Amino acid sequence: MNSRKLTALVKKELTHYFSSFMGYVVLFAYFLIGGYFYYLIAIGGRQASMQGVFQNLVVILLFVTPAITMRLWSEEEKSGTAELLKTSPLTVWEIIVGKYLGVCAFFAVALLPTFVYAAFIIANGNPDLPPLLANYLGYILAAMAFFAVGLLASTFTENQIIAAIIAFALLLLLWVIGAAGGSVEGPLGDFLKYLSVFEHTNDFFSGVIDLGNVFYFASVVFLGLFFSVKVLESKRS
Repeated sequence: MNSRKLTALVKKELTHYFSSFMGYVVLFAYFLIGGYFYYLIAIGGRQASMQGVFQNLVVILLFVTPAITMRLWSEEEKSGTAELLKTSPLTVWEIIVGKYLGVCAFFAVALLPTFVYAAFIIANGNPDLPPLLANYLGYILAAMAFFAVGLLASTFTENQIIAAIIAFALLLLLWVIGAAGGSVEGPLGDFLKYLSVFEHTNDFFSGVIDLGNVFYFASVVFLGLFFSVKVLESKRS
């Protein structure tokens, strides 16, 4: 991949978020909700932990992700710039990865206030750092997986609302499928539970870093990007 072209595409995506009203609305809502959970759980509940904060924020991500990923490719299709990208020197993989890294960079900005919360907890509560790091890792990996699914949904249609609905449906399925697995016996039940995002975030939020869970989220990211590329390649042909 051409790192210079990729960086330019990431900057373009990030600039779009900060030049749109929706980007600021999402950030403001996210900061407000995150601050509320921090006050309620860490301060009000006197817990020297970010576990409860992240457990709630990852649920909020189910609703935020469709809003910030629905335009990633749908807008290109609707505005006609998709054809320019398809015929540009950029490969399809570079386009997809650039857009994906752009939304991840936007999320990194939304993540900044949590470091302030963590600093206060460390200064006043003396928490164990390994569980705190596990909480962060689980939250970030879940967000990255969600964004890959949202990007895939955006490649299906030029209608941003439909893209958001598809993304939400897919993410909700990944969230609740474990409940279906709990009611099914045998290997099928185990497989359904394995597909559930909840099953894999739970360990991280309990302070445990399991490489199997890291592999799960990495697989979701890869498959989301891979199928996004395949969808665009089918449109290009």
